[in-house]
Amino acid sequence: MKILYFDLERGSQTLGNQDKIQEMFGLPMLAPSTYDAFEKILAQLYTEKKTHTTKKIGSLDVKEEHIHKTLNKGIEVNAIVIDTFSELSKKYQRQLVNTGRGATGTMKLQDWGKLRNTLDHMLDRLTSLPGIVICNCHAKVQTMDDGNKLMPYIDGGTKEDISKWFDFVFYTTTTAAPSGQRHYKWVTQRTEKYDNAKDRTALLDPVIDQDYQLPINAARERGFENCRILVIGSPGSGKTYALHTLLNTTNRVRTAKKATTATNTVTTTGNGTHETQTQEGVTV
Repeated sequence: MKILYFDLERGSQTLGNQDKIQEMFGLPMLAPSTYDAFEKILAQLYTEKKTHTTKKIGSLDVKEEHIHKTLNKGIEVNAIVIDTFSELSKKYQRQLVNTGRGATGTMKLQDWGKLRNTLDHMLDRLTSLPGIVICNCHAKVQTMDDGNKLMPYIDGGTKEDISKWFDFVFYTTTTAAPSGQRHYKWVTQRTEKYDNAKDRTALLDPVIDQDYQLPINAARERGFENCRILVIGSPGSGKTYALHTLLNTTNRVRTAKKATTATNTVTTTGNGTHETQTQEGVTV
């Protein structure tokens, strides 16, 4: 599998240096510094093609136009990762307020509508790409009368309905094993706290391991043409580290009620900080 990884906020060190990431994912890591630079890379990778189909409803012929995105000749990408969409949105917001005539560095009323329209267009574009599309996103606590709710950390209105673009929306969380060790998990089903969580396949358990093979296999089982995943969580909650599971091969869809679960352990040496994986049984 060839994975194109966009590191937009220098979080890739969790996975290793650039050489290690290229060895793992089969493609070099990209780190565009601006929203425009990111958009230009997408334009170089993919081409839009229009097709038309006719469907019959009784005696009526209904013509539909479809726009398909395909990789340009000589390019192979099986999965694309945006880490994070929160930072991609901020890059556009900074570009919006710091360029053009009369730039003030602050958002004006008309800028908020432009921000939402641009981000929604980008989400439409990203989630129509072929293959696996993963967007990581930071979480922000929103205080409500009936308790706290975790929302995607995106300024403007895009955060209100971002989940509509994705087949899976997971929230990061941790559980404790009997030993007290913490295990990194994803919440897959909506609650009042995890307002955007969803699983369009209805095959996943409410809480699963942070293992991308689970949603990928579920999407395959349901016959999805592609697999679009949004992961929401605070920094340090496993969003980036879980990407290594894209390289695993397993037919699992459900997480067993009692399973051997991967746990991230951070150690510091003279050469820097390294993250390793240990195994321990845990009841979820």
